Amino acid sequence: MFTKERLDDIPEAKWEYKDPQRLGVCDIEINEEIVMDKLQKLRDDRASGADELVPRFLGKIGNELVQPLTRIYQKIIENEMVTSDWKDANVIPIHRVGLQQQTTDRLV
Repeated sequence: MFTKERLDDIPEAKWEYKDPQRLGVCDIEINEEIVMDKLQKLRDDRASGADELVPRFLGKIGNELVQPLTRIYQKIIENEMVTSDWKDANVIPIHRVGLQQQTTDRLV
């Protein structure tokens, strides 16, 4: 069951980054090496996101993506703001084993 929530009553999110060293969001370092490592670790068997780009494609063109993605991530950290397009998600309920009427489904 899906509900329609009021968009005029959304609380403001606190910028917080859980880290053992208690670093803040602005203290996160993002560089091309880190971004390339993440691109290379994308699993080919995963589905695409809201952007409809499959992980296999992103991994294959990682060399071309690493510089612009790094700059985008650095700007997000610098400005403490994420573009509204990145807030979209494909949410699909997946039924767990057992009775289908139980509310133990998880959202993916």
